[in-house]
Amino acid sequence: MFSGVTSRLQSDIDTIKLVLDTHEGLRSLVFAQSPTKQANEQNVDQAETPSELAKTLNEIRRVAPSKLSWQIYDRCAAFTRLYAVFEQFVEDLATDYLRMLPGLFPRYEDLPMNITTQHRIGIGQILLKLGKDGPFRELEERNIIRDLSHGLSGNPNYTLLRDAFLIDPQNYRAEPIAKLFRYLGFEDCWPWVEKHPLMVEFMQRERDANETPKTVLGDFVDYRNEASHTAVGDIVATEGIKSFADFVAILGETLAQLVMKYVLRRKEILGEAIVVGRVVHKFSDGVIGALMSAGTVAIGDELFIMQSRLCCRSAVRSIQIEQIPHERLDLKDDQEIGIRLSVEASEGAHLMRLGPVQLAMVPETIPEPISPDDFPLQPVPPAEDPNV
Repeated sequence: MFSGVTSRLQSDIDTIKLVLDTHEGLRSLVFAQSPTKQANEQNVDQAETPSELAKTLNEIRRVAPSKLSWQIYDRCAAFTRLYAVFEQFVEDLATDYLRMLPGLFPRYEDLPMNITTQHRIGIGQILLKLGKDGPFRELEERNIIRDLSHGLSGNPNYTLLRDAFLIDPQNYRAEPIAKLFRYLGFEDCWPWVEKHPLMVEFMQRERDANETPKTVLGDFVDYRNEASHTAVGDIVATEGIKSFADFVAILGETLAQLVMKYVLRRKEILGEAIVVGRVVHKFSDGVIGALMSAGTVAIGDELFIMQSRLCCRSAVRSIQIEQIPHERLDLKDDQEIGIRLSVEASEGAHLMRLGPVQLAMVPETIPEPISPDDFPLQPVPPAEDPNV
């Protein structure tokens, strides 16, 4: 669930970091006092003889930009690309969620009010701007009106126009992200980000004490805007750029987990997911003690860990009862077992599984607006300046 968008984000970020490290290593060879000695010390391609390598490095040095110009270029390229992949991630996450909503709310009228309100406002703005040119040139008026009428008439095959929610052109600082998530029905998105364990740990490990996720994101957007729209004369250390890249990866993961948590809770109400256990002990060897519901559990099963400020997927790595390992167990209600998951879970966390639940009660509506604190850890009963 949303693993595709987070995996793409992480893969793109890994590539950016690898390119930065590669360029840094190459610069150290090109601008070394003794390129042959430096190359040998760094164990570069042993297929080349020292004389061949020295000749190659001399040729590169002859046509290479100055070290400072090269570093400035890397800074600008890295921040521009990093922002692009982050922007794409945010829009892909929103798009995937909007595609899921008709399955979570078979009737358009039962959608959270924030969503239906923004959907109609966004459609109205788009209809005013339709034409052969501009950002909405691929959209057709009749299709927009048709899809909206499907929802308003109770057709369960309705769809939500993604462009109606991505209507604001601002860069994705904290406020525009929070605004977009309010459009999608989520209140208090940014507090979730700031209090998420992954973000808290990153900020303590990587950033200064006077920084916050909001200020780090703001600095990142500023660097990107400078790279895209101004003459840049200063460098940013490679490790500094990589720290921003790691921040973006964690920010993306926290946003995906917020959306996933709500989807799982909604699926629980619909009878498409169930709480199968609760963590009651946490041992030093990575094994947790879980009080389980009746059913079957096996090594390799996918479970979702649900905590007050975290929601992630995990896999069952091992199962044991009184230190005796098992590949598979048929459980009774309230049976406690030892289990090792691929992701660490804290005491009090709930373990959930996707799958049909018998005789589930499906309420017509849910409380508004959606907030992380709306998800208790108990089973649920059956035209602005774009550079701002």
